Amino acid sequence: MKNVLILSFSLLACTALESQITWRGGVPGRETEWTEPLNWSAGQVPGWKDDVAIPDVDHGFFPEVGSVAPLIRSLTVHEGAVLVIQTEGVLSIDAAGKEDKGLFLEGLIFNYGALIFTEMELSPIEEQLENLNNYGTCSLVADMGHIPLLAAENQ
Repeated sequence: MKNVLILSFSLLACTALESQITWRGGVPGRETEWTEPLNWSAGQVPGWKDDVAIPDVDHGFFPEVGSVAPLIRSLTVHEGAVLVIQTEGVLSIDAAGKEDKGLFLEGLIFNYGALIFTEMELSPIEEQLENLNNYGTCSLVADMGHIPLLAAENQ
């Protein structure tokens, strides 16, 4: 019985480390701030093992990254949704263990700061660049070094 309890607790702890956190936005006075915990479904800012989803929200308050955000595992921007990375903002996505599925871009990203991908292949990212309006730094960190990525209109 004791072994079953320990095993159950261990599995629960491992599962809790990886989660999906969804943008809700709209917290008064901090409606669009990525770093406001109450703007997220889990009541906390996404972190290194989190899969982040940004849906099309009725109130129109979409996230803005205005500083260095914690590393996340994956990012999904749904159709109709928008993510803005401001000039001082940095968003890094490390898709380790996601088999190159770290970015699902159906909505739009406006990047004026830095958007950095690691542990991903180049082709799945390049296939989605039409929805990335890049005016900052966007790159893939790979075994061969830093690979700059640019949306078609910025090349």
